[in-house]
Amino acid sequence: MKASKTLVSIAVAVIIGFQLFSVAASGHTGENFMIIIKENGSVPGNPTMMVNDSALWVNVDNRENITHQIFVDANADGIYNGSEDWKSVNLTHEGNCRDDNGTRIENCEASYTVTFNETVMNMSYYDIVGTYAYVDVDSNGTKFYGNITVIPELHVTAGFQDNTANANNQAKDEDEDSDLLLIIAAASAIGALVLGGMIYLGNEEK
Repeated sequence: MKASKTLVSIAVAVIIGFQLFSVAASGHTGENFMIIIKENGSVPGNPTMMVNDSALWVNVDNRENITHQIFVDANADGIYNGSEDWKSVNLTHEGNCRDDNGTRIENCEASYTVTFNETVMNMSYYDIVGTYAYVDVDSNGTKFYGNITVIPELHVTAGFQDNTANANNQAKDEDEDSDLLLIIAAASAIGALVLGGMIYLGNEEK
């Protein structure tokens, strides 16, 4: 009877260990990071997001007859409109893309999306990691420059604001995650050994 209770305890410990590992290893599915296009440039101008997230530019500049176009230097060659780079169509203010009845006007775009995942970019996960320069050009010819920094998965949601601490603490966070997994694994192993010893000693006493 005592041995069967001990076996149940071991099974529970193993299940909990697997659950902890599965939570720690769960993948980031990706979300939209909204970048607002205003009269004086995009906000935030230099966002940080994770692999599988999408940069979503939305034009809210309501000046009459003013459009914006986004150019992304995808291959980091310093040229924004090369054959391998990405560019949007002319982006109109959202309110101007609907008629008086609220029906969306055909071929009128107010937003532009770039998704940083392996399928869209045809790149491996860690090849996607890096900094992508972009420029927002309005129809007056005014240019606003920015950078999108794409990092590996962290245990935060998409859309967090770019700051120096996030970049500097990336390696530290990854080390802490690894240390936690090692501690969990060690604790599970020790627990299994102790329980196994208890079973063995219990059998010896009979």
